[in-house]
Amino acid sequence: MRTGSHILIHDIIDEHEERMVNLKRYYPFFRLCDHSLGQFKEGRYEGIDMGYVTMSVLRFFIEENNFNNTAVVYSRYEDFLRQLLLRDFGLAENPEEIRELIQYIFDKITNEGRPFVFDYFDPKSRTMKAGRTRLIESSYRDGEIGYTISSDGIAFYLDTKETKDESKISIQQILLEKMIRSRNFKGGVDVIRRINSEVSRLILQQGEIVTLLSHNIFEGMKALEDFSEKGLKWFQEEQKLFDENQELVKKALTQAQEENCGHQAMEEIYYLNQELKKSMDRHEALLAACTELQVQADELMLKAKRSRFRRSLDFSDLLRLAMDRDDIRVLEAMTAPLFGLKIKKTFQLGRLEELMTCSSAESEDGEAVSAGEEETYVFEDEMEDERIRHNDMLLLQTLFDTLIHKRSVDLKELHSLYVMKFTENILKNGDYYAFLAHLSQKSRYDLSEIRDNPDTFLEEIMAELVMKDRKKEYEDLKFTLEFLPEERIAVGPDGYLTGIHFERQGM
Repeated sequence: MRTGSHILIHDIIDEHEERMVNLKRYYPFFRLCDHSLGQFKEGRYEGIDMGYVTMSVLRFFIEENNFNNTAVVYSRYEDFLRQLLLRDFGLAENPEEIRELIQYIFDKITNEGRPFVFDYFDPKSRTMKAGRTRLIESSYRDGEIGYTISSDGIAFYLDTKETKDESKISIQQILLEKMIRSRNFKGGVDVIRRINSEVSRLILQQGEIVTLLSHNIFEGMKALEDFSEKGLKWFQEEQKLFDENQELVKKALTQAQEENCGHQAMEEIYYLNQELKKSMDRHEALLAACTELQVQADELMLKAKRSRFRRSLDFSDLLRLAMDRDDIRVLEAMTAPLFGLKIKKTFQLGRLEELMTCSSAESEDGEAVSAGEEETYVFEDEMEDERIRHNDMLLLQTLFDTLIHKRSVDLKELHSLYVMKFTENILKNGDYYAFLAHLSQKSRYDLSEIRDNPDTFLEEIMAELVMKDRKKEYEDLKFTLEFLPEERIAVGPDGYLTGIHFERQGM
């Protein structure tokens, strides 16, 4: 009974961290479901199912990123979600309110650009750890921001319907075989699309491991080992199934030609054959990328080992230096310590009496070890959050002070004030434009309400400013934003800002 209990506890402790890492990809979905739309616009859109919206958005990104090989711009996402909200929830056609709702949902799904943090207890180290994951990632290219679904987002979407313990590609291949044998060629194309989605997820995960290897070789090797165990071990079986299904398609095509099947059936078989070839090419490209990844990992590990060893003594460099100088005495630094070893040991007889009379109490006293300070780690995204919070606070403080001394101000005048105060470097700072974009999400702000119930990341900073204001000048500040799209403010040679009129209310 004791042995079984020990094995049980050992399994719980060893497997707990891996289970938590697997669970982190589900955390954003349930967090989004819990934080529904009840707090937005006084609960006007509480009837919208955030879980359905989240799954629909993920499916949309998989279609665009993996099937069409394109990054999604915000306007494309906005069009998709507008059609979904109007079709499935019967919302009234109000362009301004629908636009605000779509932006609010996007901020929630992307967590305003920050990762979702999932805290869990690690029984091995007996400390709390944080798992970080994102559903949507962003990148800046060709003058615009593109959004793509993360590998965790794809894995979560597939896990909700597929089996985890086996290869998803093999499962879909078996389903494809059934489709071909039953002559459901149109359904077979859909199966191949799901196979391509899984291959794309593995390619994306392989790219993330390359990035991790460049930052942390040991964490990267651990991720590579896990990736090889769960994803790469099925390659041979998957390739075999690909070949079998390709033979089935060829036989179906030959049989259809002999039986003089209709034009539509021939077109479906031909299209299925083309899609299957593309899928096989992507699968082979994944295998080549993973082979190259293994070579890169081995080189990086060798480099890391050598760099760690060099901190003590690099024998190869020492030998090379001796050969270049043609002087063997260079090796003295390596060999001299070996000749100074004292092989013969002696013991003084006079020490016997001291050993016999040695107090046992003194020998039992342990060495006092002072408790060291626990190291704290600051992640890159936490540093970025702190920088954004600091910059937004300076920009908001300037805006509030201007509205207190002047009842109204235009963005053109405020922009000039920012340039005078922070120099022209502000024009190259992306936080400035992000601040204006976040500020423009609403047309009215009341700091007395925001102080107790901040709704967005920017409103949290406003609330913090109100709490820090010793003069109590900000706590009752209310102001509105009137957007002037026809007014343009030049920013650099090619950019511009549209006008905004800020008006203080009351006071």
